[in-house]
Amino acid sequence: MENELEVNDIELNEDTHTEAEEAALLQQLGDEQDFDPSTAEIKTADNSQALAQGAASVMAVLGVSEQLLKQFGHKDFAFDPSQAENVASTAAPLFVKYGGEMPPWLAQYKEEFSFVVAAGALGFSSFQQIRMLKVSDAEKEVPQPEMELEQVEGAE
Repeated sequence: MENELEVNDIELNEDTHTEAEEAALLQQLGDEQDFDPSTAEIKTADNSQALAQGAASVMAVLGVSEQLLKQFGHKDFAFDPSQAENVASTAAPLFVKYGGEMPPWLAQYKEEFSFVVAAGALGFSSFQQIRMLKVSDAEKEVPQPEMELEQVEGAE
């Protein structure tokens, strides 16, 4: 029980200060303004505007992606509009979080991503071209009907 302190044994250390010291402290803190609800509404409006801009940016990226898939995949390809909207609204906070830029940890690889996309597009379009050339070559090779082959063999 020796470790227990009674309330009467505790000395309260109260700092005494003058009104001038209080005024000086308030002056230092005075740079920070009190909460203004109208300002908060503006910030929310700015945030919703930023979210809308982020969603629009994502939709633009999805639009370019859709065009590439139409070009290299199938001309009738299209993203499901509701799924595209869902992706855009889900990704919009990322644009707000990073101020419309790539995250810093991802931005350092921007050139690598650009290269991979460009090389991938070139490789895929080359593959598609080769496939179309083979189809074209196959159409040029017209097999001779069997009757003509028999006539040619009989003439010999």
